[in-house]
Formats: sequence, C-alpha cells, structure tokens
Amino acid sequence: MIYKLFNEPQYSSLAQVMLNRGLDYDDIDTWWKAEIWDINSPYAFDPAMVSKLVNRICHAAEYNENITVVVDSDADGFTSAAIIINYMYTVWPDFTTEHIDYILHSGKQHGLADTYKQILDDKWTNLVIIPDAGTNDVDEMQALLDAGIDVICMDHHHSDAWNENAIIVNNQICDYPNKSLSGAGVTWQMCRAIDDALDQQIANRFLDLAALGNLSDMMDYRSIETRAIIRLGLLDIKNPFFYYMTEKNKFSIDKMGGINYMSVAFYVTPFINAIVRSGTPEEKDMIFKSFLKMYAFEQIPSEKRGHKGELVPRVEEAVRIATNVKARQTKLQDTTMNLLERRIQEDNLLDNAIIIFRCEPGEVEKNLAGLVANKIQAKYQRPCLVLIKSKTKEDSEIFYRGSARNYNMSEIQDMRQLCEDTGLVEYAQGHESAFGISIPESKFEEFVQNTNEQYKDVPHSPIYWVDFIWNANNIEVKTILDIAEAKDFWGQEISEPYICLENIDLNSTTIQGLSMDKHPTIKIHLNNGIDIMKFKSSEEELDEFSKPNQILTAICRCNKNEWMGNITPQLIIEDYELREEWIF
Repeated sequence: MIYKLFNEPQYSSLAQVMLNRGLDYDDIDTWWKAEIWDINSPYAFDPAMVSKLVNRICHAAEYNENITVVVDSDADGFTSAAIIINYMYTVWPDFTTEHIDYILHSGKQHGLADTYKQILDDKWTNLVIIPDAGTNDVDEMQALLDAGIDVICMDHHHSDAWNENAIIVNNQICDYPNKSLSGAGVTWQMCRAIDDALDQQIANRFLDLAALGNLSDMMDYRSIETRAIIRLGLLDIKNPFFYYMTEKNKFSIDKMGGINYMSVAFYVTPFINAIVRSGTPEEKDMIFKSFLKMYAFEQIPSEKRGHKGELVPRVEEAVRIATNVKARQTKLQDTTMNLLERRIQEDNLLDNAIIIFRCEPGEVEKNLAGLVANKIQAKYQRPCLVLIKSKTKEDSEIFYRGSARNYNMSEIQDMRQLCEDTGLVEYAQGHESAFGISIPESKFEEFVQNTNEQYKDVPHSPIYWVDFIWNANNIEVKTILDIAEAKDFWGQEISEPYICLENIDLNSTTIQGLSMDKHPTIKIHLNNGIDIMKFKSSEEELDEFSKPNQILTAICRCNKNEWMGNITPQLIIEDYELREEWIF
C-alpha cells in the first residue's frame, strides 16, 4: 500500500483540503459560497460573435425561419440542446412548436459528422444550431453554408482551426476566463445574452440543466464559475426528466448526502449515457423529449407490464425506459467484460504496462468501449485501451480505434498526452484520463514497446494521496466531522479526502464483528470515541484483525454516524495493512 501526503498541514481541515486540490487560500470562501454574481458576463466571450449569435436567433424568430438543433450524443449534449429549445419555447412558444426541429445521432457520433447530409437532403432548414459540438466540423459547416444554411455553434471543445464563416462561440478559442465550462454552460450563457437583448430574465430557469451538463462532462469543479452554476442549479431542479430521475433514485442519492455533484454524477448521468450508448432511436427520442417542456407532460400510452395502454406523462414513461436501458447495458457490459477478461489471461495482456485489447468488428459494441475500459482499469489497476479494427474508404491502412481510460490512481495523470507524445498515434483526443485514440496497425508494436518503457518505473499499485496522517493520539474529531458534512464539496479535481491512520495498536476487546451473516462489518472502537469501520468484510478478515499484536495502518474516508440524536465520528477503511509487532 503506497500513500503520500499532499502537503504538510498549515490550516484548518477543509481549508487545507482545498489548498491541496489547488485552490488559492483567498478564494476558498468565495468558492464555497459561489453565487450568481460569480458567473461571468456572456459578453466575456468574443463580444462581436455573441452579438451575431443573438441577432441571428432573434431574426429567425421574428421571420419564422426553420431551425434544426443538433443534439450531441452525451449528457452534456442532451442538456445543451434542451436548454436552447426550452428557452426559445418559453420566449417564443408558437414559433418553437412550428419552426424548430431537432436531430439525434444514430450512435455515439458528435457534431455534424453524420447529420449534415440529412439536413441538406431535407431542404427545410434555414439555420442549424449545434450546442456542445461542431467547432472542428469545418468542411461540414461549409457544405451547409454553401447551401444557404446559416450555422450557430455553442461549444467548449479545443480546436486549432474553425470555419470563420459560421457563428461560433467557444470558451476555448477566445479570451473567456473559464476554460472549465461545458457546452451546457456556454449554451446557457448565450440564453443570458438573448435575455439582455430582450430585457428579460428567462435563462436562469434552466440553470439546473447547465449544472447537469457541466458535472456530467466532468468539468473542473475548482472553477468558481463552474461551482456557482452547479451549486445554484442543483438547489432548484425544475427540468422534468432531471427531477423525475432524482426522485426515482432518491434512496441512493440520499445515501450520498442528497443532491450534489457526485450523487447526480452517479445516479442521473449514467442513465442518460446508457440511452446514448445502448438506446434505440425511439428510446433516445423518448428521453430527449422528456427534457423538453413542450413534450414532457404529454399523455402517452404506457408500455409498462400490467399497465399497457394506460395514459401516463411522457416523462414517467421515459424514466422507466431509461432504467430498463441501463439494465440492458449493464448486462451487455458484463458479457463484454467476461470476454475481455478471458483474453487478458489467454493473450498475457498483463505483461504490458497498458492493457490493450485489439478486437475485431462486432466483438465489442463500439459504444461500450469506454465503459468497459473504465471497468478494466479499476479492477486491474492498469491503464486500458479497448480498440476495434477499422478501415474506412478514407483510410490508406488498417487502424485500431477506440477508447482509452487511465488508471485513476496512477502516478502518471495525463495519459492522453503520453500517448500523443509517442508520435505513433493517428490521434488521441479528449480528456487527460478518458479519451478516444487511434493507432495504425503498422505502428502498434512500437507503441506497446514505447509505452512499456515510459511506464517501467511506475508502480501498478494504487497511490493514495492523503490530506492528513494521524496516529491514535492525534486524531482530530472536528476534522472528521467537517469533512463528513462537506458532501457538496467533492467533484472533478476536488476529490473526497483520504486520511491515513498509522500504527493503530489493535486490541481484541475493541474489535467487534457486525452483521457477519448478511453484511459483514468490522468495527474498531478507539478510546477517544472514534469508530473505525471496515465494510464488506468477512469472518476470515475479522480473525486476522483479532489476532494478538496486530498493528493497523489504514487509508480512510471520513463519515459521521447519527443514531438517536447522537453523532459519532467514523473513519471508513478504504485500504489497509496489518503487521504483527511483538512487544517484550
């Protein structure tokens, strides 16, 4: 077990944690209480481009032009498209109903790649709006522009080149101060700009969708603006699908401290992603419509067993379908995991630093590649690539393309850059630890050798970065309770703290086994009133803890137990080492 201390503690508990995550001391209080005034002006983007966007949308509404909204294929894409359509429906209801349509991707595609030809063929659209995508679709945009169709793009993805003839608002290609704003955040900001032009305040009604999009796209929570959007948006969830999904999963969400960044990321976002990856076109359409005010509460026939044909609100049926699709995806994911785990053994894939699967077309569902790569990295504590053999008409050779996931407790954090720096990949695009990758077949073996060399001194065991190291004599009860109550603080780049307990002398009289027949748990009660808990235990583990002369070092999370009005600080064991130490 490897653990390292972020920094020698200088401040009180939560302040130290936030400093360890990279916040400035003077910003901590502002971050914690982030409010609407901590959000940048929408004109902090390129002001001229924002003005063009506002004028073009208002012109379309005034002259009843036809608009197609491209719905990108992830939770940020769904929420971004829902923000702009719901906003326009609130401001211009009749216009939106008659003149705005949307288009969904058939799979996990993004932007205009598989949609622009359909738009051209329909010969209906005057204006295409692309929220959360499109900046890099230079040629596709030009094809639309050449056909007399204007293009608006509200995006947050990096780009080295974009179409100068389109209206593109993107925080990565201008001086906007917050680069950790997702497509939903950019789209919501543009609604605020339209508010300014129309002298109204409508956009804030859709702050909940901006929050969902930002946290689903794992935006850096250290940004004060991103914190404000997420904090305020989650305080008042209005969107039908978002609200119904939180109610459906209320029990699990409450166990994580209620509505917050992490609970929504665990119990709302995966259902949207499951629909995108594994839903049929009809199922995707059902879920997206339930995000929209004009469709969410339409009465439609239920397909629920025992209630077929009964009229129910669309959003109620959508939540049921999303739950079923998630279960279907999990079943397919488990089947895929079994296949890949057999291959690990058969092909000796653990001989390499990165577990790399080269699959034939049809062996692994392309839309599940990232999901199973994430499962493999967590289980085997190695970075993982799930690649599928590919050769399109445009390709001069065979490529292996798919998804990469870094081991989240690896010493090397920016795996994407590491892969790109080999000079052997066609591309490595996305986040540092979760990205799409393509490797030419001719360079594959060299890529394996290169990455093996770069990882040769990197341990495969998890590295726990801890905020405090305590022994039995200096455990801070207030710190445990402060951290336990800060469920709203944890998100991307602000991980929940680990505490290291060193050299705890175990005494069999303080060790207790709880619910050993159903939910085996070890409880260690210390003299200062603190309980150390080890869940998902066993009789064998209890016997090990209870042996004489055992010394415990443990990596723990902070918790509080409330029972009959009493609050007890707890430390929950995440990992541990026992050693025998005889005292003479």
